[in-house]
Amino acid sequence: MIRASKILLVIIVWWAQLAWCDDLMSTYKAAVLGDISLKMASAKVGLGLAGEKQATGDLLPQVRGIATWSENRQDLERDTGLNIAGSRESFAGERYSLVLSQPLFNMPKYHKWRRGQAKTQQYRSEQDDIANQLVLDVVEGYFMVLQAEDVYTMSNQEIDAVEGMLAQVEKLHEKQLAKVTELLEVKATLDKLKADQVEAKGMVEIARERLNEITGREPGILAPISEAAKFLPMAGTLEEWLAKVKANSASLAGLASSINAESHGLKEQKTARLPAIDIQASHQKSDLGFENSPRPTTATDVLSVNFSMPIFTSGVISGRISEANQKLVIARYEYEAQYRLLVKEARGALLQTNASARRIRASERAVESAKKSVEAMEKGFRLGAVTTADVLDAQRGYFQANADLKMSRYNYIINRTRLLRVSGTANGHEIGLMNQWLQY
Repeated sequence: MIRASKILLVIIVWWAQLAWCDDLMSTYKAAVLGDISLKMASAKVGLGLAGEKQATGDLLPQVRGIATWSENRQDLERDTGLNIAGSRESFAGERYSLVLSQPLFNMPKYHKWRRGQAKTQQYRSEQDDIANQLVLDVVEGYFMVLQAEDVYTMSNQEIDAVEGMLAQVEKLHEKQLAKVTELLEVKATLDKLKADQVEAKGMVEIARERLNEITGREPGILAPISEAAKFLPMAGTLEEWLAKVKANSASLAGLASSINAESHGLKEQKTARLPAIDIQASHQKSDLGFENSPRPTTATDVLSVNFSMPIFTSGVISGRISEANQKLVIARYEYEAQYRLLVKEARGALLQTNASARRIRASERAVESAKKSVEAMEKGFRLGAVTTADVLDAQRGYFQANADLKMSRYNYIINRTRLLRVSGTANGHEIGLMNQWLQY
């Protein structure tokens, strides 16, 4: 009865772990909700839209109303030469006006509007780029935790294996069938493994803290990679992937929009030398005249066309044009530098991803061979045909082969995500595909 209760408890704990298991998709969703960079990028888009709205308004009709109420006192000074006796008069005054203005020709305002549109698009592209980077951050953080936990788990397994070996050697030593040097060698190996175990435990805590920083929440039990997952080489040549980089990269798109914005900024400064023409219509009603003197209430309607053009600005416009031109040059250099960097990253990520896929297949065969080697060595040790050193070497080779296999899988996933990130195709859909590689 007690044994049945223990089995039931184990099953309940196992199901509870599955229920609270964090997979890659849930981790990604938490990161999206809590990522500060994404929120800042969204605010920058709002900033761009606000600036664009202001520039648009500068091209549209403007209407303003003015109302003035005043208390006035007028002193007429005495002048004997003109036979003016002098007097004082106090009166209230009112003036109301309604003014409508509309630009007819103003190229600086037009290019300012176009520049605002380009800046908004730049901010949108930067937001997409940050979202792509978040995919990579989540994948790296998630699988680095799994990798650290695997190292810690394999450290425990290797310790168990060596402790089992130590028990056998101690029994043989008691029967004088094993040398004391063999006993000491096993103990030394065990001590080293326990020291490595402490370091492995620390790496797990560091990796989990890194994931906590990305998602904004403490990670739970993470779903591991399924043994049935298949990791295939990436399809497509390097030239095809570089074409994707140029067509889809959000960072390049943002820099292209920056070039467009600075181009319109340069045109805005150059066209400041052109005339500006606007039309203005106004209606005014007032009972005040020149210098606020009283007069009968008068309504005045005015329709005017205003023409303005800078003639001499002491180098102000020239300086602004030079500044805008340098900003455009810098934007073009930034685009070229980013493109070269992405080409380098895409080439490296593609080569490393496909190399990891080949290494996974080789490591799977190495694990099978190492497992058979351990079984043979353990059998030979029981028969006295091999030494403890041979068994320890075989066990170490087996655990190393397992570590290489797991590392190759993690390298494949991370490098594949890096390739998707530089090509602008890292998104929630890809997270869903990678999520299928996990075991629930």
